[in-house]
Amino acid sequence: MKKVSRIVRLSLIVLMAGATFASAQMGGMEHGADMKMEKMEHHEGHGEEAMSWKKTLTEDQKMKADKMHLELKKAMDVLEAKVKLKEAELNTMVTKDKPDTNAIHGKINEIAELKKEMMTKKYDHIVEMRSILTPEQRVSFDLGISGWTHHEGRH
Repeated sequence: MKKVSRIVRLSLIVLMAGATFASAQMGGMEHGADMKMEKMEHHEGHGEEAMSWKKTLTEDQKMKADKMHLELKKAMDVLEAKVKLKEAELNTMVTKDKPDTNAIHGKINEIAELKKEMMTKKYDHIVEMRSILTPEQRVSFDLGISGWTHHEGRH
């Protein structure tokens, strides 16, 4: 049991170090280069029309958006590392000779809480982003959030 506990602690240290390193690397990137945000935005399924808000940002808006994106990335990296650790713990629990289903369900609840926190942070970020945009910029930003694309034929 002590060996498993030590492995879990070491795994957490490695994951946290990786998240810290990734966050530090993000500090030198230009606005819009945050790959995770880009992936999230493209995953939402919006077309070029829905991305036009980025082209109209003032320098002040870009600075605020960059700070918001960095804070979100830092928080998400830590939460993702925690989820991976909890999932590893869950995998260990279910592969025991006599798995404790109550403990397994508890671990599942812990993972669900972390994922809920991630969703809350994501949507709080969206609301915060909208607060720095002009009404005109919000139109294309909101199109991206809603997943609207010209290719889908929605007008």
